[in-house]
Amino acid sequence: MKKPVKLLMSISLCMCMMMTLFSFNIHAADNDNVQLYYADIGGYYGDGGYWATGKIAVKDLGENKNVVVHYTTNGDTWFDVSATYLKKSTDGYDIYTFKTPMVEWNGFYYYKYNWTFAIKYEVNGNTYWDNNNGQNYSVNISNFEYCQNIVLGKCKLLSESSYKDVNNIFHGNVMVKDYNPNKIVTVRYTTDSWKTYKDVRAYKSSYQPYSDMELWTFDINEDAVVYEYAIKCEINGQTYWDNNFGDNYIYTHPF
Repeated sequence: MKKPVKLLMSISLCMCMMMTLFSFNIHAADNDNVQLYYADIGGYYGDGGYWATGKIAVKDLGENKNVVVHYTTNGDTWFDVSATYLKKSTDGYDIYTFKTPMVEWNGFYYYKYNWTFAIKYEVNGNTYWDNNNGQNYSVNISNFEYCQNIVLGKCKLLSESSYKDVNNIFHGNVMVKDYNPNKIVTVRYTTDSWKTYKDVRAYKSSYQPYSDMELWTFDINEDAVVYEYAIKCEINGQTYWDNNFGDNYIYTHPF
């Protein structure tokens, strides 16, 4: 099922130092049977609060899989939330999606929320962990301190947000893993259900909020009601795509 692009909160809220990670005392298995694909933060105070969400990639090692996100919001109390099967990716991994319960907005101008987590994968009597090499993963949001509201794991690039401005220009943000300075990022889009398509270049932003990722931006100067698109990244002869697991991204102008 195709789904609309989620308009995330502005990363320009992130200003200060990233808070210390709490380490969950489990050693990650030395394999790639389970890997975080990406994680980010959903919601905002108008929704009543925030939650952590994301995708997980697991090897298809059996029929009866149990994929769980083990998380804490305060470093002391840990909870489990089950991930739900989404679809099989082109590289053969099963993709699961998760969403933690909402943490309600505190009602004050100052707010700060953090999720630290590891991923557990149970199948055929075996348990595999991805806890980011013992450091765990962390996403957080604050209107006062530096935040990391998105983390890329197995994912190499991700369409982070998009919107259309009052001048009918379509803008988007793309997060790319910062593992090679020589890269070309392109957006392939259509406004007529792929009867035709066009490519536009994305450009590295001068604002770089994270140390391990690059922010790239693109503009589509074509007025339309619906934009459907995918992101391509070319690095040293290799091509990587983010096409929303084959469904592409869809933005529909609300008015």
